[in-house]
Amino acid sequence: MPRLWRLTRNRYGRAAYDALAQAGITATVMDEYVAALDESEFDALAPDGKRSYAIEACEPAQVASLDAPVAELGPDERIVAALEDGRARGYLFLSVDTAHEIDPLERTLAFDGAYIRRVFVDPEHRNRGIATAMVAEACRRARERSAQQATALVAVDNAPSRLLFERHGFEPRRRRRYVRVGPFSHRATRATRAM
Repeated sequence: MPRLWRLTRNRYGRAAYDALAQAGITATVMDEYVAALDESEFDALAPDGKRSYAIEACEPAQVASLDAPVAELGPDERIVAALEDGRARGYLFLSVDTAHEIDPLERTLAFDGAYIRRVFVDPEHRNRGIATAMVAEACRRARERSAQQATALVAVDNAPSRLLFERHGFEPRRRRRYVRVGPFSHRATRATRAM
Protein backbone atom coordinates (compact mmCIF):
# COMPACT_ATOMS: atom_id res chain seq x y z
CA MET A 1 0.00 0.00 0.00
CA PRO A 2 1.39 3.43 -0.84
CA ARG A 3 2.06 5.84 1.99
CA LEU A 4 -1.53 7.01 1.81
CA TRP A 5 -1.80 6.61 5.57
CA ARG A 6 0.35 9.73 5.96
CA LEU A 7 -2.40 11.71 4.24
CA THR A 8 -5.23 10.26 6.30
CA ARG A 9 -3.65 9.67 9.72
CA ASN A 10 -3.49 13.26 10.88
CA ARG A 11 -5.88 15.86 12.25
CA TYR A 12 -6.82 17.14 8.78
CA GLY A 13 -7.64 13.69 7.47
CA ARG A 14 -9.61 12.97 10.64
CA ALA A 15 -11.53 16.26 10.30
CA ALA A 16 -12.43 15.42 6.68
CA TYR A 17 -13.54 11.90 7.69
CA ASP A 18 -15.66 13.29 10.54
CA ALA A 19 -17.25 15.93 8.28
CA LEU A 20 -18.20 13.29 5.71
CA ALA A 21 -19.56 11.03 8.47
CA GLN A 22 -21.71 13.92 9.74
CA ALA A 23 -23.07 14.23 6.19
CA GLY A 24 -23.93 10.52 6.22
CA ILE A 25 -21.02 9.30 4.11
CA THR A 26 -18.54 6.79 5.51
CA ALA A 27 -16.28 4.09 4.18
CA THR A 28 -14.03 1.77 6.16
CA VAL A 29 -11.76 -1.12 5.27
CA MET A 30 -10.19 -3.01 8.18
CA ASP A 31 -8.11 -6.15 8.44
CA GLU A 32 -8.73 -8.52 11.31
CA TYR A 33 -5.33 -9.68 12.58
CA VAL A 34 -5.14 -12.85 14.68
CA ALA A 35 -2.28 -14.53 16.58
CA ALA A 36 -2.26 -17.80 18.49
CA LEU A 37 -1.24 -17.31 22.13
CA ASP A 38 0.00 -20.84 22.78
CA GLU A 39 3.47 -20.08 21.44
CA SER A 40 6.35 -18.54 23.35
CA GLU A 41 6.90 -15.62 20.96
CA PHE A 42 5.42 -13.10 23.38
CA ASP A 43 7.54 -14.42 26.26
CA ALA A 44 10.63 -13.71 24.14
CA LEU A 45 9.54 -10.07 23.99
CA ALA A 46 9.47 -9.76 27.78
CA PRO A 47 11.18 -6.70 29.27
CA ASP A 48 14.93 -7.24 29.55
CA GLY A 49 15.52 -4.93 32.50
CA LYS A 50 17.33 -2.37 30.35
CA ARG A 51 14.24 -0.37 29.47
CA SER A 52 13.56 2.98 31.07
CA TYR A 53 9.84 2.27 31.17
CA ALA A 54 7.64 -0.35 32.81
CA ILE A 55 4.72 -2.10 31.11
CA GLU A 56 1.82 -2.70 33.47
CA ALA A 57 -1.93 -2.59 33.91
CA CYS A 58 -3.05 0.80 35.14
CA GLU A 59 -6.01 2.94 36.07
CA PRO A 60 -7.58 5.35 33.55
CA ALA A 61 -6.25 8.40 35.40
CA GLN A 62 -2.67 7.27 34.71
CA VAL A 63 -3.10 7.70 30.93
CA ALA A 64 -5.07 10.96 31.10
CA SER A 65 -2.02 12.96 29.99
CA LEU A 66 -2.19 11.14 26.63
CA ASP A 67 -5.89 11.98 26.12
CA ALA A 68 -6.74 8.28 26.12
CA PRO A 69 -10.44 7.74 25.30
CA VAL A 70 -11.06 6.03 28.65
CA ALA A 71 -14.76 6.91 28.59
CA GLU A 72 -15.21 4.19 25.99
CA LEU A 73 -13.65 1.44 28.14
CA GLY A 74 -15.91 -1.56 28.51
CA PRO A 75 -16.66 -3.01 31.96
CA ASP A 76 -14.26 -5.95 31.46
CA GLU A 77 -11.63 -4.00 29.56
CA ARG A 78 -8.20 -3.18 31.00
CA ILE A 79 -5.53 -0.65 30.16
CA VAL A 80 -1.98 -1.85 29.58
CA ALA A 81 0.42 1.10 29.63
CA ALA A 82 4.06 2.04 29.32
CA LEU A 83 5.04 4.15 32.33
CA GLU A 84 8.33 5.99 32.66
CA ASP A 85 8.98 7.69 35.99
CA GLY A 86 5.23 7.49 36.63
CA ARG A 87 4.34 9.23 33.35
CA ALA A 88 2.41 7.41 30.63
CA ARG A 89 4.27 7.00 27.35
CA GLY A 90 1.74 4.73 25.67
CA TYR A 91 -1.33 2.58 26.25
CA LEU A 92 -3.62 -0.01 24.73
CA PHE A 93 -6.99 -1.46 25.71
CA LEU A 94 -7.36 -5.20 26.31
CA SER A 95 -10.42 -7.39 26.79
CA VAL A 96 -10.96 -11.14 26.78
CA ASP A 97 -14.03 -12.95 25.38
CA THR A 98 -16.15 -9.83 24.92
CA ALA A 99 -18.18 -8.03 22.27
CA HIS A 100 -17.39 -4.48 21.18
CA GLU A 101 -19.16 -1.86 19.14
CA ILE A 102 -16.79 -1.14 16.26
CA ASP A 103 -17.71 2.44 15.37
CA PRO A 104 -16.04 2.62 11.92
CA LEU A 105 -17.92 -0.55 10.90
CA GLU A 106 -21.13 0.54 12.66
CA ARG A 107 -21.42 -2.98 14.01
CA THR A 108 -20.94 -5.03 17.17
CA LEU A 109 -18.42 -7.87 16.92
CA ALA A 110 -17.76 -10.65 19.43
CA PHE A 111 -14.16 -11.73 19.94
CA ASP A 112 -13.07 -15.17 21.14
CA GLY A 113 -9.93 -14.72 23.20
CA ALA A 114 -8.19 -11.37 23.53
CA TYR A 115 -9.13 -8.22 21.67
CA ILE A 116 -6.43 -5.53 21.54
CA ARG A 117 -7.36 -2.03 20.49
CA ARG A 118 -6.44 1.62 20.77
CA VAL A 119 -2.67 1.02 20.68
CA PHE A 120 -1.06 4.44 21.11
CA VAL A 121 2.45 5.68 21.85
CA ASP A 122 3.27 9.33 22.49
CA PRO A 123 4.95 10.60 19.28
CA GLU A 124 7.97 11.84 21.26
CA HIS A 125 8.59 8.30 22.56
CA ARG A 126 8.08 6.19 19.45
CA ASN A 127 10.67 3.80 18.01
CA ARG A 128 11.77 2.65 21.47
CA GLY A 129 9.94 -0.70 21.48
CA ILE A 130 7.05 0.60 23.59
CA ALA A 131 4.24 -0.65 21.34
CA THR A 132 5.94 -4.03 20.97
CA ALA A 133 6.32 -4.38 24.74
CA MET A 134 2.69 -3.37 25.37
CA VAL A 135 1.33 -5.87 22.83
CA ALA A 136 3.53 -8.61 24.30
CA GLU A 137 2.32 -7.83 27.82
CA ALA A 138 -1.31 -7.74 26.68
CA CYS A 139 -0.88 -11.17 25.06
CA ARG A 140 0.74 -12.61 28.21
CA ARG A 141 -2.09 -11.24 30.37
CA ALA A 142 -4.71 -12.64 27.98
CA ARG A 143 -3.03 -16.05 28.04
CA GLU A 144 -3.14 -15.98 31.86
CA ARG A 145 -6.91 -15.52 31.47
CA SER A 146 -7.02 -18.68 29.28
CA ALA A 147 -7.27 -16.85 25.94
CA GLN A 148 -6.09 -19.04 23.06
CA GLN A 149 -5.78 -16.22 20.53
CA ALA A 150 -5.55 -12.45 20.23
CA THR A 151 -7.29 -10.27 17.65
CA ALA A 152 -6.77 -6.69 16.51
CA LEU A 153 -8.71 -4.73 13.90
CA VAL A 154 -6.49 -2.43 11.87
CA ALA A 155 -7.54 0.05 9.19
CA VAL A 156 -5.77 -0.69 5.91
CA ASP A 157 -4.37 2.86 5.82
CA ASN A 158 -2.75 2.46 9.26
CA ALA A 159 0.64 1.22 8.09
CA PRO A 160 2.44 1.55 11.45
CA SER A 161 -0.12 -0.64 13.25
CA ARG A 162 -0.15 -3.18 10.44
CA LEU A 163 3.64 -3.51 10.66
CA LEU A 164 3.53 -3.76 14.46
CA PHE A 165 1.12 -6.68 14.45
CA GLU A 166 2.65 -8.44 11.44
CA ARG A 167 6.14 -8.29 12.99
CA HIS A 168 4.85 -10.14 16.03
CA GLY A 169 3.08 -13.09 14.49
CA PHE A 170 -0.37 -11.63 13.87
CA GLU A 171 -1.76 -12.61 10.48
CA PRO A 172 -4.60 -10.96 8.58
CA ARG A 173 -7.51 -13.42 8.58
CA ARG A 174 -10.44 -11.32 7.34
CA ARG A 175 -10.93 -8.06 5.53
CA ARG A 176 -14.03 -6.14 6.59
CA ARG A 177 -15.49 -3.43 4.37
CA TYR A 178 -18.29 -1.06 5.17
CA VAL A 179 -19.71 1.80 3.12
CA ARG A 180 -22.67 4.03 3.99
CA VAL A 181 -24.12 6.84 1.92
CA GLY A 182 -27.13 8.25 3.72
CA PRO A 183 -29.63 5.44 4.32
CA PHE A 184 -27.85 2.99 2.00
CA SER A 185 -25.09 0.75 3.30
CA HIS A 186 -23.07 -2.23 2.20
CA ARG A 187 -20.93 -4.65 4.25
CA ALA A 188 -18.57 -7.31 3.05
CA THR A 189 -16.28 -9.71 4.89
CA ARG A 190 -13.71 -11.76 3.04
CA ALA A 191 -11.28 -14.32 4.40
CA THR A 192 -7.70 -13.38 3.59
CA ARG A 193 -6.03 -16.56 4.95
CA ALA A 194 -7.10 -20.09 5.73
CA MET A 195 -8.51 -20.23 9.23
